[in-house]
Amino acid sequence: MILTRVFRAMQPKCLLDECNRESGRIYTQTMVEHWRIYRNQGVWLSPGMDEKYNDFLSPTTLHAHSRDAAQQAFAKAVKTTHALRKAGFGDAQFPHKIKYWKTTIWKNTGIRVREGVAFLARARGLEPIRVQLPFDLQNATFVEARLVYNRKTSRYEWHFVVNDSLEPVMRTTGASVAVDMGEIHPAVVTDGNTALVVSARELRSTGQGLAKAISILDARKAGMKPGSKRYRRMAKAKAKARRVANARQRDILHKVSRAVVDYAVETNAQEIVIGDVRDIADGVNKGKRFNQKISLWPHGKLRSYIAYKALLLGIETLLEDEHHTTQTCPCCGNKKKPKGRVYKCGVCGFVGHRDVVGASNILSRRLYGKLGRVQVRETMYRHPYGAKAP
Repeated sequence: MILTRVFRAMQPKCLLDECNRESGRIYTQTMVEHWRIYRNQGVWLSPGMDEKYNDFLSPTTLHAHSRDAAQQAFAKAVKTTHALRKAGFGDAQFPHKIKYWKTTIWKNTGIRVREGVAFLARARGLEPIRVQLPFDLQNATFVEARLVYNRKTSRYEWHFVVNDSLEPVMRTTGASVAVDMGEIHPAVVTDGNTALVVSARELRSTGQGLAKAISILDARKAGMKPGSKRYRRMAKAKAKARRVANARQRDILHKVSRAVVDYAVETNAQEIVIGDVRDIADGVNKGKRFNQKISLWPHGKLRSYIAYKALLLGIETLLEDEHHTTQTCPCCGNKKKPKGRVYKCGVCGFVGHRDVVGASNILSRRLYGKLGRVQVRETMYRHPYGAKAP
């Protein structure tokens, strides 16, 4: 199975800048020469000819295969545009913008590991980049390594892609569990008999705190001269605020997703059905407060964390329509928009947790094709303690 391990790059920034600046230069050179030949001679170069032609234009400090990866990035972008236009997106544009910076890629042919240290090759005559590997990667089989600049934290990161040669065995028998994702309670999961409410209000407060801090720092920067010492200090403060908040948020999301997957394992589930909220913000404008809540809700990250953790254990992850799931009574099927966190049915008198109702109806729609067919008998609560930033 292909996995990616991310950790901070500790090498000198000037060295890392040089690598990504050179990758951007090679990409831009490939793009400019491709369009120049097409414009002057009417010839559309193939990806292979693009690489061969640009190999002789100028020397590089990168490994030969890292240079190829930068050139191939242009060919991939062209291929994507062709596919979009064929799919009906006529306004899709071919790559034409200059890139001064680009992620540098080392293929497995440019990676050597010795005594827990990865040596990333550069051009002939230049010293390789030494990367101290985490303990769990020292005997791994590498597919590639990427030097990524994280704009949110203003730091470089190493993304090492490894192949553990272990393909998960997908479960073919077992129950189904449903997950209702929310802004206050990140996840509520049920198998139809019991329900687990994973509560983590710190997740929302972390996003709100970051938004407030960024707003204050931006207001201060507005009155400063760009490039001044105080201006740069404010920029560093913003980067630190983002770095701390992102680390804390990532920690909470991992703990929430682990609780969901552990519940699925305990209930012997073969699939996890997640309510599809990807379009929740499409065409919606309900004021600054509501819009901020939706924009700060990291439901996409949580869904991806649940999916890859479940895949490692052979559990499939599916998406299910979540419309009207929190508004439909699981006993009588009556529709009522609840106020607050408690659902009260005015017809049959049912009272229950709003998010548990949503999760049970997502499961009902998955199993029976309609809402109101699943009733939860017991509700448990769990809180992911110890959410700290590194």
